[in-house]
Amino acid sequence: MIFSRTWDWDSLETLSIPATELRTHLERLLGEDPDERSRAGRLLYCEVANQGHLYSAAAPCVDALTTLARAGTPLTPPSVSLLESILNARNAGVRAGTADGSVDVTSYCRNEILATLPQLLSHADGTDAEYFREVCYLIPQLADSSDEVISFLRKSVSTLEGELRQAAAEALEEAEEVAEEGHMR
Repeated sequence: MIFSRTWDWDSLETLSIPATELRTHLERLLGEDPDERSRAGRLLYCEVANQGHLYSAAAPCVDALTTLARAGTPLTPPSVSLLESILNARNAGVRAGTADGSVDVTSYCRNEILATLPQLLSHADGTDAEYFREVCYLIPQLADSSDEVISFLRKSVSTLEGELRQAAAEALEEAEEVAEEGHMR
């Protein structure tokens, strides 16, 4: 597993499992077995962004996924879904320990996901419908920070057909609302 930072695993909080087990679940999330990916995605969601509550262990999860995406490795649909659930979660002031100190988890996760957006979008070409749908759920929340989101969705609406076009159209509507009003209704 690739991390761009050295995390203080003993100081990280999850809902119920030891943070040191996150690496194993992240490996399963990125693995070949679709059932294992799905189970790992559900488990990680519960452990780092449960019902809108963000835990500090979300930061190394985002770090691992965005590091892989930046290296050119396409993420799995459950990985993108995990990023989306982390973006939706909140916990003001929660910090994650690193070898160099700590990071604000909410800010760190949002900034890392936003910085990786070009790579996430480049793989959302419609050939993997499940991945495309997950990206469409993820990106409206980033619309207030990136014009690239609106451009991607407009292009998708104009070039795709059927279910994928519908997913892009719905995401575009939400993204335009976020860009205009700063939030979704």
